[in-house]
Amino acid sequence: MTKPGVPKLRRRLSAQDAREAILSATEKRLRDHGPDALRLQAIAADVGLSHPTVLHHVGSREDLVREVVHRAIGKLENDLLACFTDQLEATDIVSTLHHVDEVLRAQGQARLVAWLALTEPRGEASHTRLGELTAALHSARTAGTPYEDTAFAVVLAATSMFGAALLGPSLLTMAGLGNDEQVQRRFREWLAELLLAHAELPSTGPDSGAPEDLRVES
Repeated sequence: MTKPGVPKLRRRLSAQDAREAILSATEKRLRDHGPDALRLQAIAADVGLSHPTVLHHVGSREDLVREVVHRAIGKLENDLLACFTDQLEATDIVSTLHHVDEVLRAQGQARLVAWLALTEPRGEASHTRLGELTAALHSARTAGTPYEDTAFAVVLAATSMFGAALLGPSLLTMAGLGNDEQVQRRFREWLAELLLAHAELPSTGPDSGAPEDLRVES
């Protein structure tokens, strides 16, 4: 164990490994502590590299933050697209929303997305796979349903889950429901029921509750 005040030994890494280590350390600091914790000297210490080496691999602090946040969003989108595609095949919508919550809230990705939205100029984060996700969901609906209707449903689900990941416990408390995990879980089940009812996809009714009861015909 390194003694207090003694710097970590600097490692010899390939350019690719060094860059990956820097990006991972930066992402962790963003997720755990927010942008104020992003000091290049601290990141260099985290990965056992010198400050000039970090600058060599990633450029400025602003370049590093932008790349890390875009990388996090890309991983989030890939994960969610795979999740929704798999769940459409498995026809379990509630499990999909539980997984979305795990990615956004428990893994801290919602904080990264929020930080980017608040700090980046409009249009900088235009790359997205949300269109693919919307198309995947639209293909499961009845032929003739307007695409716009599916897109609006996706936006509703996305904003609801994103808001729940950032503010859900506080909002539930203010609504007089408490904020424990069971209440948050019931909110996701209620949201799934609402989306299924709007999409005119089969569901077992308002009293089903359990995830295995909310199914979409494949």
